[in-house]
Amino acid sequence: MSMLRLAPHVHSCFSDDSDWQLSRLVRVLARAGYDGALVCDHDRTMDADLWARVQHECDRLGDRTGFLLVPGIEYQDPDHVVHMPVFGRAPFYGRSPVIDDLVSWARADDAAAVFAHPQRREAWQRFDPAWADRLSGIEVWNRKYDGVRPNGWALQQAEQHRLAATVALDWHGTRQLYPLALRVPSPQHGSNRERGDAVVAAMLAGRMRATAFGVDVQRFSHGLLGQSSRGFESARRWMAPRVRRVENLLRRAS
Repeated sequence: MSMLRLAPHVHSCFSDDSDWQLSRLVRVLARAGYDGALVCDHDRTMDADLWARVQHECDRLGDRTGFLLVPGIEYQDPDHVVHMPVFGRAPFYGRSPVIDDLVSWARADDAAAVFAHPQRREAWQRFDPAWADRLSGIEVWNRKYDGVRPNGWALQQAEQHRLAATVALDWHGTRQLYPLALRVPSPQHGSNRERGDAVVAAMLAGRMRATAFGVDVQRFSHGLLGQSSRGFESARRWMAPRVRRVENLLRRAS
């Protein structure tokens, strides 16, 4: 079966913290070897009219280029701790909804909800196992917050609650470009909307694989890959603040 390689959890200029036009995202991600992207712009600047525009732009560009764009919204709870991307053609549920309500609404509307970046602001501490049967997945490796290895807690939850493991670029710019992908069965024909609906249906059915460097992400939690990724992540955490310090100095100097 042919599989699509999707760039997961991508933000565009429809989010308040990204200036990437969808057309530019298509060009860059296609060159990086992706067949499509799961777009999820923030709810905090969204409304029903803008959500309709996001869907229209995804379909217009997807139909023109063949690069599949699946529209979604990243919802945040009232405290801005728990974040939940919801993919599909569900209505806009409003800003900062109660998460328990959100996952129920999404499931009823055949939209795929994913528990995002548990490491950010220790959102994992607010994870409610009662959500599991209404979720389509949990991000076990978020490039922005987990660095170069998967999150051990999230991997355990995925196994314990039989949730699909997903990954996320959490794209706001090229710094998040990394060989993480969500692989789903490829719809052979149809418009961007029809193909996107098929991808969401696959996510709801758990027919997806989260990969890094083309390998299932679970393999990075043990053995040689696990040891190597732990070492690389330790080095990255040591280097990151020093690199940011140099970047800030250069920025001020210019």
